[in-house]
Amino acid sequence: MKILYFSFVELDIPNACQTHTLGVLQGFSHNSCEVDAVVPRPKKVRPLIPGVRFYYLWPWRFSALGRLWTKILGAAYFFALCLLKKYDAIYVRELEVNPCPRLCSIIFRIPLYIEINSILLRQAKMAGLKRSRMLRVERHQASDFKQATGLIVPSFPRYNWILEHYGLNPNIAHMILNGTNIPIVKKTDRSIVLKKLKLPQNGFYLGFLGNVWGYYDLDTIFKAMELCLEEIPDLHMIMIGGGAEIDNLGNKIQERQLISRLIFLGYIHPELLFQIMGAIDIGLMNLTKKGLNDGGPITTRFATYAAFQLPIIANNMYIKGYAEDLIQGLSLVPPEDPRALADAILWLYNHPEERKERANYLHDFVIKKLTWNAITKEILEIINKDKKLCAG
Repeated sequence: MKILYFSFVELDIPNACQTHTLGVLQGFSHNSCEVDAVVPRPKKVRPLIPGVRFYYLWPWRFSALGRLWTKILGAAYFFALCLLKKYDAIYVRELEVNPCPRLCSIIFRIPLYIEINSILLRQAKMAGLKRSRMLRVERHQASDFKQATGLIVPSFPRYNWILEHYGLNPNIAHMILNGTNIPIVKKTDRSIVLKKLKLPQNGFYLGFLGNVWGYYDLDTIFKAMELCLEEIPDLHMIMIGGGAEIDNLGNKIQERQLISRLIFLGYIHPELLFQIMGAIDIGLMNLTKKGLNDGGPITTRFATYAAFQLPIIANNMYIKGYAEDLIQGLSLVPPEDPRALADAILWLYNHPEERKERANYLHDFVIKKLTWNAITKEILEIINKDKKLCAG
């Protein structure tokens, strides 16, 4: 299968956006696809993936001129490639205001598939964008969705919102969770990691992996930690990632006097996570109610935690509809409830065998169903099915 791919993410930053873009491309490669990928040019290492040819956009979008030039260059690539080659599908990671893939889909009659990263209108509102800009985003997104043969959505709340807001046929939307790369290298021994980080060997360590921003409920996590301190005096949290709220986070922890209990490691490349994850006892995946309304309770970090055999605490809101064998392995708590989260942490702390059993259960689920190869195979099955329906 030949695929024309587009993603508008900064590939130098090892966050969920980079992971998902490269993961899907690697999955396409593993499933014997030929891919032409139009992406922003990395400033550091350029990826090498068999069967994937990269066409780099420059400059990056952090200026009005940069955005305009990126769209012009991207349009030139798309139209030239569609003229020169015959593609089975155009696959894009969610667009903001960029009509080029949609127009190429119409002009060259190529099925368009859109991977939905977030509800753009909600994020635009959170960012305080002007109403005129939001209306423009909504108008373009409506046109993109109308043209799309398929939408790939990793969250049930997001899936339902998109169908209702845009009045779409449910048959074009497919709920597929985000995947992960299974670590090739065994995670470093706990005692070695703790020694390297200069942390107590007898401590108990929560883990937070991902971007620090408004959707993730760090306030509740901090309050729950304070409630646990009497029973777990050496409780700490290892934080991997960065994000827009990192400066505000510093003020919050100063006020709570938790600074000595939080270990900030910043962004870590996914291939190097094995050096750290062995120190973590529990992975946290707690969102605010607003975050759950968009992202749902199972976020990108789920597969990463599970791949490293960590037990996970998540929220119970919108959990219905997910695979039963996934739900059974999680510890579930109501959102924005510090006492409930503290109780879940304490229970897992006091039941080490149960921690291990749940971690193994989730690990088996990810190995079987949430590798990037498995996720991409599912996407390709959808594309092939649509192709046969059109041919019939």
